[in-house]
Amino acid sequence: MSSNNYTLDRFEADYAIFLKRPNETEQLIIHKEDIHVPVKQGDIVSILDDGENYEIKVLAEETKAAEERIKDLMSRLRQKQQ
Repeated sequence: MSSNNYTLDRFEADYAIFLKRPNETEQLIIHKEDIHVPVKQGDIVSILDDGENYEIKVLAEETKAAEERIKDLMSRLRQKQQ
């Protein structure tokens, strides 16, 4: 069994595309039917893969911290443009 952290990048058709953290260069593609928790684009999750099933846990604190970093960066970029 292996557990890793991923960011949900996007949904394509019936699949969720997760990017392995921290570099986000490796993809993990999971069919929507195999996801048993509500997830949205941008969520940071822990995924346990036992070879047959995926256990997905949303990491709420990490997701919130990432959202705050992005908001801060966007705010600073907007200020530079003015």
